[in-house]
Amino acid sequence: MECEICGEHYSEGLLELLSEVYGPRLKAVLERLGAPPRRYAVRVNTLKGDVEEVVRYFRRTGVECRAHEKIGEAAMISVEGPFKVDSSGNSITAKKHAAESVMLGSNLYMPGVMRMQRVKIGDAVRIEDPRGHLVGSGTSKIHSGMRGANGIAVSTTQSLYKLPPIRETCLFSEGKLQEQSLPAILTSRVLDPQPRETIVDMCAAPGGKAAHIAQLQGDKGRVLAFEHSPRRAARMIWELERLGIRSVFVERADSRYLDRDRPTLRADRVLIDPPCTALGVRPKLYEEATAAEVLSSAAFQKQFLRVAARIVKPGGVIVYSTCTLTIHENEGVVRFAVEELGLELDDPPIRVSGAGSGIGFKECIRFDPDLCEAPGYFIARLRRTR
Repeated sequence: MECEICGEHYSEGLLELLSEVYGPRLKAVLERLGAPPRRYAVRVNTLKGDVEEVVRYFRRTGVECRAHEKIGEAAMISVEGPFKVDSSGNSITAKKHAAESVMLGSNLYMPGVMRMQRVKIGDAVRIEDPRGHLVGSGTSKIHSGMRGANGIAVSTTQSLYKLPPIRETCLFSEGKLQEQSLPAILTSRVLDPQPRETIVDMCAAPGGKAAHIAQLQGDKGRVLAFEHSPRRAARMIWELERLGIRSVFVERADSRYLDRDRPTLRADRVLIDPPCTALGVRPKLYEEATAAEVLSSAAFQKQFLRVAARIVKPGGVIVYSTCTLTIHENEGVVRFAVEELGLELDDPPIRVSGAGSGIGFKECIRFDPDLCEAPGYFIARLRRTR
């Protein structure tokens, strides 16, 4: 059995897991996941710039932007749309994540191209996701048969929604801002790192939170950013250089074995932002995750928490966060941490409007897509008491 919502298919098993969380609200949740939040967050790197400078920059270009009311390093950019997109021209099919970027107005780059009809350079083309849904249109910068390049495949002129090209601004190239969702920014604030502390980021790539932690420490701490993938680790090093961060040390390692591989490692605070099913990401064109993947992911995440409980100092803080929605990957993992690892839940030092509490855990923070203009997200702050 499948349920079709917003033109997309969700497996029965996944819908059942989400129904445990949302009940009759589920349809509204899935509809909101299909659209971006009305406000898009960027984090200002206050080691190089300030929020007022970023707000002025975007306002000068005609984009509505303002400082966040509670998080001083966050700026909120308004997302325009939805718009009607011209469906004429031959099609170029983009990979799912590339199509979701085009949906917000980004150009389509060569690595994001899945297949194309016969096109020539300069042709007007439509851009579709792998399931044939129109996300944008533009001018082709390639011709049929081109492969292996890294440049722009389509210069997007129309898209379902419109967001300014953040990564093409001088602010980005100068290292003054970072694309990061509001809940992700809040996560490092909940960790509350202090200068000269040793912080471990167990699943650090792409590096946004590690950089933010260093920023909150005034670049005067020691952030150990562990990443298993060599490609992702290399990309993280590039991002840290762009931001001018010096106190983050990237190491290749599988964090599930840090206590064994680095037996003397002790941290004042540990951040765990593990791989998850990413059910809360917005905008989402369709969802391929299954109920089996949710359960497998939850078991995987518990391995990181077990190690974090061993390497954090007595009295130290562990923050666990995901960009997903199910109880299994969120409250279920927290229950494991409390009941089997002996960790205690802490009240977060900061909350923001629109975010609710965890299911059965008032100390946790939940961003539910139908109740706030943010991606779906979960944050828990835990403490080792002995």
